[in-house]
Amino acid sequence: MSARRPRSAAPRPTTEPPARGGAGEPASARDRLLSAALRLFSEQGYAKTSIRAIATAAQANVAAVSYYFGDKASLYSAVFTEPIWDRGSLSSAFTEPGVPLHEALRRYFHAALAPLSHGELARQSVRLHIREMLEPTGQWERGLDKDVRQPHEALVRLLCQRMGTATADLAIHRLALTLSSLAFQLWGHRDDIEVLKPELLASAEAVELWADRMVDYAMAMIAAEEIWRRSAVPARRPTPRTPRAPLPAAAAGAPSIPRSTARRKTPKP
Repeated sequence: MSARRPRSAAPRPTTEPPARGGAGEPASARDRLLSAALRLFSEQGYAKTSIRAIATAAQANVAAVSYYFGDKASLYSAVFTEPIWDRGSLSSAFTEPGVPLHEALRRYFHAALAPLSHGELARQSVRLHIREMLEPTGQWERGLDKDVRQPHEALVRLLCQRMGTATADLAIHRLALTLSSLAFQLWGHRDDIEVLKPELLASAEAVELWADRMVDYAMAMIAAEEIWRRSAVPARRPTPRTPRAPLPAAAAGAPSIPRSTARRKTPKP
């Protein structure tokens, strides 16, 4: 049975925040709510996680959830991005006009991989996305444009500029999806990597090194695509045969000569 679909976000109250002790508590309370919600939503799913359980885990008031996020649905939406990254910034990271291709790709891969250095938060984020696919609430559809389509179209435009074409064909879309999969396959295979070679993602420096190498891989793929596009020759259409001209009609009244007779040699005397 699929999880209950979240309600639309409620307007944020205009009242003062609930009472808290200590300087800087409002910001830390919001961060604790995000962290607790990410963990509980990823472990239990949307339907089985209550606002009260999140507030208890975050050591915050239930009213704090309403103040900072409005309702449970809005909090659920926030945990898809805020605890470790904002995918909306992924497109702007590499689409600045005039940036060379190599630098644009460097910005893209570093922005895409940076959250992997957050350790357990990154693992919970992957788990949350997998649970959303198994128990859909509609969050994926709502975030499709910002999280998927906008970064893809920005990457396609970058490749079109490189290839010198105004319109993206299927080959460019294929290349763009291949490049993005270099980064995002690590999210789904994080647990496998930690079993096989945990040092590959053990630190922020390791993640940055992987991002740098992905830039080199991407440049090589783009160069291969350019070679293919230059060498590709449109298939030639078969040249139609020209029909033979008909033989001239025989003169009126003249007997036709059989082919065999015409080819017969005259005997010598």
